[in-house]
Amino acid sequence: MKVLFFSPDYWRARSEPSTPLRNLLGYLLPDSIPSWGCVTLLCLIASWGGVVLGQTPAEADILWPSNGILLAFLLVLPRRYWPSYIAGSIVANMLAHAFFPFSFWKTMGFSIANTVEVLVAAAFLAPGGGRRPDLTNLRTLGRFFLFGVVLAPLASTLFVQLARIVFSQPASLLELSNWYIGDAIGIAIMTPFILAMDPREIAVLFSSVRRWETVAILGGLTLISICVFAQSGLPVVFLLFPALLLVIFRLRSAGSAIGVFLMVVPAAYFTVQQRGPFAPTMTGSLIHSILLLQCFLIVSLATIYSVSAALADRDRLQQELTVAFKEADAKAGIDHVTGLANRRTFDRQLAREWRRAVREKVSISLMMIDVDQFKLYNDHYGHLAGDGCLRTIGSVLKNAPLRETDLAARYGGEEFAVILPRATNEGAALLAERIRQSVADRHIPHLPYQPGIVTISMGVATMRPTDEWDETELIKRADLALYLAKKEGRNQAQVWVG
Repeated sequence: MKVLFFSPDYWRARSEPSTPLRNLLGYLLPDSIPSWGCVTLLCLIASWGGVVLGQTPAEADILWPSNGILLAFLLVLPRRYWPSYIAGSIVANMLAHAFFPFSFWKTMGFSIANTVEVLVAAAFLAPGGGRRPDLTNLRTLGRFFLFGVVLAPLASTLFVQLARIVFSQPASLLELSNWYIGDAIGIAIMTPFILAMDPREIAVLFSSVRRWETVAILGGLTLISICVFAQSGLPVVFLLFPALLLVIFRLRSAGSAIGVFLMVVPAAYFTVQQRGPFAPTMTGSLIHSILLLQCFLIVSLATIYSVSAALADRDRLQQELTVAFKEADAKAGIDHVTGLANRRTFDRQLAREWRRAVREKVSISLMMIDVDQFKLYNDHYGHLAGDGCLRTIGSVLKNAPLRETDLAARYGGEEFAVILPRATNEGAALLAERIRQSVADRHIPHLPYQPGIVTISMGVATMRPTDEWDETELIKRADLALYLAKKEGRNQAQVWVG
């Protein structure tokens, strides 16, 4: 067992879950780097960047992005893969802090606190089975903010305070608030950002149809953010909100996550440089500037993601209503006895095909079908048997060699009709005879009528439509042919000749 535990194959099997994780990593790092190594490298870069942001005279962290990155990947991984990725994150944290004057025990304490934070969030938020959590769902988004943004950073903050008490170095309320808010913002920004790196959603945003709109909107948001936070003396942070709303309404959830990231980068950088609407000249001290920026970011994030999720819910509801309407419309166009199209659908389709035939100058054929002596059948066998007889004839029409553009319908009572766009008179006549023979071959008993089985009479008409007539002329001609078939003794197909 020890050999298996320390073998490379053992850890490779627990660090390469492939598909869900690779979908996220595809836009971030090359395939040549293993998944475990990709996540560790990203956490190392994010941890180093977080420490750099904290190297201010106030020694306050604006945000800590590493935890949000790791959490995003854990949420798409089965739990059996977590240990190797968490271990890689701890190593990344230790290495990042090693570049700066932190003691080993302080570095270890920070790494453990960060790990506790991510584990608390992942334990409550992971949907299981490697499925991606849907942050466009208001319920899921609420859980994300409760457990990921509120409770998980609180757990790590309490851990830090307990550790400091043990070493007789309790932190002040301002220091704890800074730790807590920085971690909360890091998760609130980076987890949705990483989860938004879905190839399908990115492909839609940067498709040939939307590419320039996406680039223009995101570029405009970045430029406005730079202008707002690069200057000093003017409290013009409100200029960001129109741009953010444009991102939400045009680019939706994936674009919003990317837009938030692009806004936060210049905001954090220039605030650390003591510039922007939260500069110390306006707040009194850098620590208060950072705290105000953090509060602004938290409120902005909550607003952006809530509106984005509400819009996504509206879109889902609209899609469900559209599907339901189409299903209801389709059912409204079906005859419930035979399963064929009903008279309403027949009328609409015939009018549509007639207009197309006029426009394209092609022919259109129509079959009118009548069940011979059906009243006698109903009187002798009953109406339930009559419905069964109609269903059988309906199945014959369904199984007939019709094209996709053809339509078989129940015209009314015991009458059926078949629309044959672009069909010739000869082709329609051959098909009619084949259908008539198929019904006769079913040998449905009909004792009151000779020859003792159910038969059908058919009238066929073909026209090359012009603006002089409408589709009712075709129906009239097919009806005349049907009348002739019945007059000549039934159980036959007659073709209208004009």
